[in-house]
Amino acid sequence: MRNWADHPSSVVFAILALAAFYLLTLVDGQNWSGDFSLYILHAQNLVEGRHYLDTGYLLNPVSKFVGPYGYPPVFPLLLAPVYAVFGLDQEMLKWVAVASFCISLWLAAKIFERYLEQRWVFFLILVIGLNPYLWDFTNLIRADFTFTVFCYLSLFFMLFFLDADRDKPEGPGRKITASILIGCSMYLAYGTREIGVVLPLTLLTFDIVCRRRISLVSIGALGIFALFAWLQNLWFSTSFIPAYVEENLKNLIGDQAASADLNHLNFVDLNPGRILDRIIGYRWALERFWPPSSSSVINTLNALLFNVFSLLAVCGFIQALFRRITVLEIFLGGYIAVLLLFGAPSTIRYLIPIFPFFLFYGFLFCQQTIFPWLPRLKYAVAGVYFLLLAMISLPVMSSMEYLQLERGITHPDAKAMFRFIRDETETDDTIVFIKPRIMALMTQRQSATWPSPVYSDPETVNRFFDALRADYYVDMNLEAWMLPLTRSEPPSQCFRSVFRNEHFAVYRYEGQSCEKQKSAANSTNSILRSR
Repeated sequence: MRNWADHPSSVVFAILALAAFYLLTLVDGQNWSGDFSLYILHAQNLVEGRHYLDTGYLLNPVSKFVGPYGYPPVFPLLLAPVYAVFGLDQEMLKWVAVASFCISLWLAAKIFERYLEQRWVFFLILVIGLNPYLWDFTNLIRADFTFTVFCYLSLFFMLFFLDADRDKPEGPGRKITASILIGCSMYLAYGTREIGVVLPLTLLTFDIVCRRRISLVSIGALGIFALFAWLQNLWFSTSFIPAYVEENLKNLIGDQAASADLNHLNFVDLNPGRILDRIIGYRWALERFWPPSSSSVINTLNALLFNVFSLLAVCGFIQALFRRITVLEIFLGGYIAVLLLFGAPSTIRYLIPIFPFFLFYGFLFCQQTIFPWLPRLKYAVAGVYFLLLAMISLPVMSSMEYLQLERGITHPDAKAMFRFIRDETETDDTIVFIKPRIMALMTQRQSATWPSPVYSDPETVNRFFDALRADYYVDMNLEAWMLPLTRSEPPSQCFRSVFRNEHFAVYRYEGQSCEKQKSAANSTNSILRSR
């Protein structure tokens, strides 16, 4: 086993085996998160020749925020060929995520083999690939694995062209090649998720801190990155939200109306107390890579393994800083800093790109500090670690439930509701729904989400629907997944029930006719009172 793990092809065979396992265990459906729907809408527009941002999602300053108006274009560009061939086949679209995950594993191996022995690289790839959270995450159509691919590709090129050859003279051809490859890969990461901006900052910091100068390669790479980022921003300057929406809503909220946000920059939060809360939140999020179990014994082993390995990883990172700072240490520090400044909830998926680094620094510390003193210990450590991993992961993976998918958009009641909207409403109707991006994808109708609580009284709701020129409201009971709709009432007297099943209720907004009826009734009441 040891000789096989040391073979150069062992990592490739392990990744291919993991790819087959992931593809064979995909589960159909999507949950109600909504991110996937906007990615698919972008891909759909690319295939069908519409503008990238013409999705039907009506982001506005009154509705609850469920996501930005548009996502960066790289991941939808990868989805587009699959959509062109298979249409809205969610299981086939998940193949992009699986392929991205496997490529990211290979790139991680190429990066880590510069510092770790081959057997530990092989072991690290298995530990990552057999993680229950990552295995389950491939069932979601999201950009995280694709971002990880281009993030690791950028780091690989930086290591190959800059870090390993600090003192090696470079010819013009090599400099041009390095600038193009690093600049394009950095943009592809940024064009997948905006947090990719940490990569050009990593490159610049490495030059200033480690090389004491900004190299021509870095100037060229940063220029290419800036050019593509500017073109993307220019492309995103268009809005397909009707002009009357913003204009009408000004009458509802006064001069506080703002344009729809196209990015996450407004989430930056520098409050020290909330930064501390995020530090604590991400600590607990990181532990979720060691999944909880119904067994108290496994949970104890889980906590023990996480805490011990956290200590090893911190020691390995500090040791790497003292030994020789590389782009890996700078990137990791920068990525964590951006996460802590970003005001979103401390969710585990934001840690996906740096989870392999967490394992890498733990293994690196063992290889360089512990095992030279106790050479026979490494086999015992590897065996015990893999045994604990199997005890923790295999029961979770074998008993995994998919309630969020089963009670997601492919549930029979959800399909019936979407079918009603497609068949019984006009193509230019506007639907108000808690998940507007999903509604836009599944019905090809314009959709906005429910207004924030301050605008939720019946009269203001009517004014909100008038401002949007909305036609229907769809009610559902949504927590982690949809629950039976045991109680649902029209938001005001201007709504009429037109469809209902166990999980959904659809109400038609009567609009002007309702107002005329109310005015007539008020006039009649006034006449009766005067008599």
